[in-house]
Amino acid sequence: MTLGRDGMLLVLAWAAGIMDAVAYLGLGVFTTMMTGNTALLAFAMARGELVPTVRAGLALAAFSAGAAVGALIAGRRRSSGEWPSVVTEALACEGILLGVLTIVWHVAGPAPATGATGLLILGSGLAMGVQAAAVRYLGVPGVSTTYITSTLTNLSAELVGWTRPGKRGRAQRVRLLAAVFITYGLGALVGGVLQSRASTLVIWLPLISVVVVVVNALLRYGHEPLEPEPRGDGRSPWAAASRRLWP
Repeated sequence: MTLGRDGMLLVLAWAAGIMDAVAYLGLGVFTTMMTGNTALLAFAMARGELVPTVRAGLALAAFSAGAAVGALIAGRRRSSGEWPSVVTEALACEGILLGVLTIVWHVAGPAPATGATGLLILGSGLAMGVQAAAVRYLGVPGVSTTYITSTLTNLSAELVGWTRPGKRGRAQRVRLLAAVFITYGLGALVGGVLQSRASTLVIWLPLISVVVVVVNALLRYGHEPLEPEPRGDGRSPWAAASRRLWP
């Protein structure tokens, strides 16, 4: 028995929630919520605090770079089906980044030096950026496992839509949006509890979660066909990514 698309999205939201708890409580920044990091960066600059400014800026840059890497991987060829194979490949890249992050975390110890803290922010931001791009490529309306503000906004809009005659399948969308929001929150709660108790398990959970999603996707969707590229399309991988991600 394997998880379907929605189940895997929930596992990714769980991992993202844990990572935000680890990053904020342990490193002083968010690694999925760039709205929060933008505010942290502005606050630190207003107070003239150098270290918080550098950390928030690094988190923003790392997430952006990770999202670009994820878009390149997911957009390098066309895939058909509910869960395209390129999404699995992007998440495998995220898993590698989380594996490196886990190693650095254990080497750095409970009180990492400034350089190690920077590496941890860089690794976690890259990993979450890749996940954000991979989930965006799926094209599930309103759902993001890292941008929870958007998910909550879409959930509220769908709930309001229930008062009017509208599209079919609204109940299913509401359930998925609510589940993503709640699962992210539960992940953050568990991550916060484990981080406050200095448990080494906290850094392993996101890695294990992403590995589970990748293996599950290979088992369930590994043989889905690829869409043939149109003849004469010599555009770059960036253009291919743009066609899928930003139509």
